[in-house]
Amino acid sequence: MGVNMETELYEAMYKRKSVRKYDMAPLDSSILQSIKEFGETVEPLVSGINVKFGFFSNEEVKSLMAIKAPHYVGIYSENKENYLLNAGYMLQQMDLFLSKNNLGSCWLGMAKPSAALPESMDGLSFVIMLAFGKAQEEVHRNSTDEFKRKDMNEITDRKDGTELLEAVRLAPSATNSQNWYFTGDSDNIIACRKHTGLLKEPIMARLNTIDMGIALCHLSLSIKNQGKSMKVEFNKTPVPKGFIYLATIGTV
Repeated sequence: MGVNMETELYEAMYKRKSVRKYDMAPLDSSILQSIKEFGETVEPLVSGINVKFGFFSNEEVKSLMAIKAPHYVGIYSENKENYLLNAGYMLQQMDLFLSKNNLGSCWLGMAKPSAALPESMDGLSFVIMLAFGKAQEEVHRNSTDEFKRKDMNEITDRKDGTELLEAVRLAPSATNSQNWYFTGDSDNIIACRKHTGLLKEPIMARLNTIDMGIALCHLSLSIKNQGKSMKVEFNKTPVPKGFIYLATIGTV
């Protein structure tokens, strides 16, 4: 992915929104082709995990949500360690690409390809999908004041580097739970998520881990905007009580 594209995705973070009303007319084939071509350039968070994007029409998707769109893009993945983080990281790049091209999109945690379609693609399992298309509502926010997000002190105990985390604070998450938390020292950012409790954890753990992948996509673009690159490690660093460790982030 080129520097110009990274800059455009970075800028899209500050105005994107979840669009829930769509013009059901299909997009031009040339637009769909450009989206598919971008999918071939999306960068992974974790190397060595085989993934693919799948594209669907409204008739090919089943969902408990009432959001209907002309198009959907799903991500399929090998079931390897940290594959949910990787899937969220990669599909969020697609979300931002759609937004920067003035198309609406929305994460769908409860949607799946219809029963008529295979559950796997080339041996890869379906993870999650986005709805997308021409919006029948405002496709962008006018300012960051329109984001309904937690205050910075609710997602981190860090006193430095919070300018990097502002982009993360604005990231989308399942039910807008914003379940991420960032701690660490001046050299590393420790990314973790709040344990949701015995009743919710079996349901929310999967989605909240994908959410952290989305957040790390925003963090990576924020780091790149400062002329650096993100280094990711998984070293099980101790985290505050009530939280679950996910990754250690450094810059190079």
